[in-house]
Amino acid sequence: MLTNKLPYSVEQPWLPFSEALLNWDEAFHQLMLNDKLRMNAYEKAIKETVKPGDVVVDLGTGTGILSLWALEAGASCVYGIDLNPDILALAEKMMSQHKFADRFIAINKLSYDVILPERADVLISEIIGNMADNEDFQPILNDAIRRFLKPGGKCLPRDTCAYIVPITAKKAHSAIQMREVKTLNPNYQLDKLMLEKSIRNPFNLYYDTLIEKSAQLGVPQRLQYYHDDWSQQPVYCKVRSFVVERDAVFTGFQCYFIAELSDTISLDISGDDQNLHSCSDSWKHAYLPIEQCISVRKGDLITLSFSRYYPDDINALKFRQIYRWRGHVERDGRHYTTFDQCMDERAFSDLGFNRYNVKKEKGRQAEEKFLF
Repeated sequence: MLTNKLPYSVEQPWLPFSEALLNWDEAFHQLMLNDKLRMNAYEKAIKETVKPGDVVVDLGTGTGILSLWALEAGASCVYGIDLNPDILALAEKMMSQHKFADRFIAINKLSYDVILPERADVLISEIIGNMADNEDFQPILNDAIRRFLKPGGKCLPRDTCAYIVPITAKKAHSAIQMREVKTLNPNYQLDKLMLEKSIRNPFNLYYDTLIEKSAQLGVPQRLQYYHDDWSQQPVYCKVRSFVVERDAVFTGFQCYFIAELSDTISLDISGDDQNLHSCSDSWKHAYLPIEQCISVRKGDLITLSFSRYYPDDINALKFRQIYRWRGHVERDGRHYTTFDQCMDERAFSDLGFNRYNVKKEKGRQAEEKFLF
């Protein structure tokens, strides 16, 4: 069991656990269970949303705490869906301990392969990454809402929005350069993750990192918004521009989400105060570094093109998305310099870059014509 006080500090890069979700072990689930921001928000939202007699689907059950809260709220039954049989067994054990075994149906399958005998009143899920969609929740929830929910049924969360902002984080940048990345236990290693994703440059990966708001160089902007039936496209390119508010060294971007869980409960992981629990121990923020730091001045314009897409071998590599963050800096209305990082390093080869342009960027040249 982990302690409530985690040994992490400001600008300390951690392994991006959303990129290793298929390998989550009990230790990581304990990390989530000890995350007060996460736990308080979900418990209140579930007990506000679930009514006595409701049929509930818990998508990504894990150790079962969300299902337990739904049953305590009066759910007639909960279908708990999870890919990990060992973790799902822990959920079943907890339900037995709390005398809910007869109302909890464990399903060890990929949700796309599940066919339920009835429609649910409430769909609960916490497959949110710190960039919102870095656990591929959009297609999963879109499918689940369409097939599992009754007409008029409620989805928790109701909506989720990701935000992004340029930052100065020299300590975090230096740690990545030295490959000094913290992890939870020996089951999670940076070198192993990079090898699995064919990434050689550590700056072509994002990291779980607590970033103080004082590090922000501009005003955070909405990156992607998921809501209603969650039919928003999982593949996109968003262009955002930021006016630099002070002289600093630009080292990359901070990303985080704010989710509306229910009518009155929101989950905002943008906070930075560990003592007040305004930040999340399990999510932290996402830090997307740029390899070459850029000295910027007040009034400079940082323009970002942020892309999310899937690799060609998506069927062989489930839950694998590619992020690319690139753009340029303008000073006094003139081009100053560029930056470009991508989780698919084939994009930087001539062949890979051409294939990327043809297959992933067709039709958006006008949107990105300013980049290079």
